Amino acid sequence: MTKDLEDYINDVLKVCSSRAAFVINHIIKNGSINSEQIRNAGFVHGARAVGDVRDNGIPLITRNIKSSDNRTIAEYTFGEASDIKKNKFGGRINFPSSLKGKLILRDGLICAISKQHLPESELQIDHKIPYYISGDIARDRDPNDFMLLSKSMQRSKSWDCEQCVNLKDYFDVNICKTCYWASPENYTHVAMRTQRSINIIWEGIDVAYFDKVVEESIQIRTSPQELIKDIIKDRYDN
Repeated sequence: MTKDLEDYINDVLKVCSSRAAFVINHIIKNGSINSEQIRNAGFVHGARAVGDVRDNGIPLITRNIKSSDNRTIAEYTFGEASDIKKNKFGGRINFPSSLKGKLILRDGLICAISKQHLPESELQIDHKIPYYISGDIARDRDPNDFMLLSKSMQRSKSWDCEQCVNLKDYFDVNICKTCYWASPENYTHVAMRTQRSINIIWEGIDVAYFDKVVEESIQIRTSPQELIKDIIKDRYDN
């Protein structure tokens, strides 16, 4: 096991569930664990125990083996350190029901990134700064540390954070604070890239304007995004 993987696993062991800790420690001691061993240890839902480990960002490799009664079961070993997903540190968090209400009262039923109005069920609570960097996993749930995101924006943020050099190497909370994904209204970078981003949703009668942009972009053989950029350049260059 590489030092990077060992260090990350030790951090996870401080915050993970007991069933995740069992799986992790068994692999550390024996090199692998299988679903039969998990079940025999009293964890009826072995897949959930393994899921707890993966939900904390620890890479696991799965292969099929035969059980003691010749059934096909899964065996798990640690993956490569390069596959660690530090943005998942802390696992799935059960937020208090009052937190979402406070965020809705503050922001409305609106995705903080796309600014799209959505039903409450379509909005997810998301931490502005990954727990692995903020170190606030055991703190009270301060609404100022969280935002509401649509499911698609949450997936996009998760992927971008996962690739970010800050989460891999620097762990600087101030870099996160000035990132688009933490502060879309006031940011200097997007996951440490010199970049600016606007998510625009066309709805209702405005859809017709979007269709015109697409139609024109096809005619001049460019993308809608590039056409919109050109329109903005023409406005401010003159």
